[in-house]
Amino acid sequence: MPAQLQLRKVLPISQTLLAVAFGGWGLWERITSINDSWLGWNSTLRFHVWPWPFKFAVIQNTPAFLIGLLLSWPIDSFKPGLPEWVSLLPSLMAVPLLWYLIGAWLDRKRVLGRTSGETVALIFGIFTAVSLILAVGSGWIFGSYTTFIPLGIVYWIALAIATYLLGRHWARVAVQYELFR
Repeated sequence: MPAQLQLRKVLPISQTLLAVAFGGWGLWERITSINDSWLGWNSTLRFHVWPWPFKFAVIQNTPAFLIGLLLSWPIDSFKPGLPEWVSLLPSLMAVPLLWYLIGAWLDRKRVLGRTSGETVALIFGIFTAVSLILAVGSGWIFGSYTTFIPLGIVYWIALAIATYLLGRHWARVAVQYELFR
């Protein structure tokens, strides 16, 4: 029997690399566009410029982003004026922990035979596609520059509820299947 891919090891690495790539790209676009503007950082422009790659990284990792914001709050209070990327480092540090927990949970489900590798791949494909759609469309659809944060929160809450309800439903289906077998 071939060894299964251990998601608790693969997901933290892959999702952290994805967060670094898209988050870094988004921050670079943000800094470049604000620096190139004649208004600069001393205007309200810094509250309105949030490129889609940064939004995608945040939506994809909303729980880690929120935990990182709570951790960076005291850092910013004691040392104001730090670069934006320094304030976001605690969020980046929380990404591997988030995905390790998710990977360990999925590994447990797969060991119990409740989730197949194809199902996991499909779930992550849908998760990534919806995250991308929310990131690209958040400003256009909802008309606000920072809507991606509440959208990410609602998205993750909806995922948690759907996971719980579908898990209960499939557990019932499995029990009924065993009874009629």
